[in-house]
Amino acid sequence: MVSDRIRTGTLLGAAISCVLADAEDMFLNGIVHFSTGYLAGRALGYREYRFQTLYVAVAAYSPDFDLQLQSFSPFFAHGIWTHTAVGVAVMSFALAVIARVGLALCSPPVPIRFVPLWGMAMLGGLSHLFLDGFTYYESPADAVHHMYLWPLWNFPWHINTVCPGVSYTTRVWVEVIYSVFVGVFILLYQWAGRKQNPFRMFDPRGWFKPDGVPEQCGTVSLGGSGIEPG
Repeated sequence: MVSDRIRTGTLLGAAISCVLADAEDMFLNGIVHFSTGYLAGRALGYREYRFQTLYVAVAAYSPDFDLQLQSFSPFFAHGIWTHTAVGVAVMSFALAVIARVGLALCSPPVPIRFVPLWGMAMLGGLSHLFLDGFTYYESPADAVHHMYLWPLWNFPWHINTVCPGVSYTTRVWVEVIYSVFVGVFILLYQWAGRKQNPFRMFDPRGWFKPDGVPEQCGTVSLGGSGIEPG
């Protein structure tokens, strides 16, 4: 009786640990994808406080929206439909529609055109696929994960399918080194070194303000087009 309880408790504890570990892994991966999108927005020339920077960051996370959508339908099982170039194009289109409608409802309306919004979302989404290409093919279930060129080519893109023979240890080191690089670049070089606080992208007061105008002077005052990089 006692041994059965101990065994049951051990199995329950192991199950909880696995769930927590998976949740932590998804959370950390989400941060890396989001941060990569942030850097992509910065690479386009937008400052850390601009709407476009946040928009590309959200788009970079968007393929993992299937983690939430799968609770509504098994069609959205993680790593399948939203992790294809077609899926990214569809999600990017939807994000661009939502953003364009939201910007049109601003007072005054923000004149960022639909096509640039779609393009920025595509950039973020494709950055997600690129990073997920460094995941590892571990089980038969992975055969339908990351089929980026579906329906033209049902090839699952993983580090050890693209480069057969690569070890799992190599995959881990690639992920660790890249994650550390992103963290150091954003937090130490940009924030501590250049005073570019990445959390300013969450403050809508700076999204569309003219350069050189203090943030408290307005939320969506454009002064001109308000959409130039900077």
